[in-house]
Amino acid sequence: MLKLITKLNRKWFTLVNKIIYASILKVEGKTTIEKRVNLRPFFEANTALKITLKNNTHLKHDILIQGSGDLILGENSYIGSYSVIGVNEKVEIGKNVMIANCVSIRDTDHNFIDLNNDMINQGIKTEPVYIKDNVWLGHGVVITKGVTINSGAIVAANAVVTKDVPENAIVGGIPAKVIKYRDE
Repeated sequence: MLKLITKLNRKWFTLVNKIIYASILKVEGKTTIEKRVNLRPFFEANTALKITLKNNTHLKHDILIQGSGDLILGENSYIGSYSVIGVNEKVEIGKNVMIANCVSIRDTDHNFIDLNNDMINQGIKTEPVYIKDNVWLGHGVVITKGVTINSGAIVAANAVVTKDVPENAIVGGIPAKVIKYRDE
């Protein structure tokens, strides 16, 4: 009985989110959006937030996606609970990607170089983030702007990724470094 209630709740929240966020959300095929998913466009920006969910994607509960750029979530991929995605240019996530809970992905950083001007008034800089197919991001991972995580990579829990990750690499640490490769 509990499984049936859970399934009905997920269908209900998916439908409600599709209606509420119809202007920014494009769903291609089957998808699941759980409760308390918050899609927050930055209205003061020159571009609009656009989110594309491909077939068989899943947004777990309590996720925040905010900004004014394009987010694409590839087929058979999911984003874990309590994750935050800040997208002001582009975040593209491939097929069969597992994003654990509490992950932060940001394509934006604040400018801070001018010591005579408050940081809040210095604007932002953006660079796209690409997460290729068959990637696993562990719990609490942070992905910074301009990073590409290549196919087959694994990012260990709580790692901070500031540079590109090679194909089939296992990385960890702050900043993340290659620990080994999956075929070793």
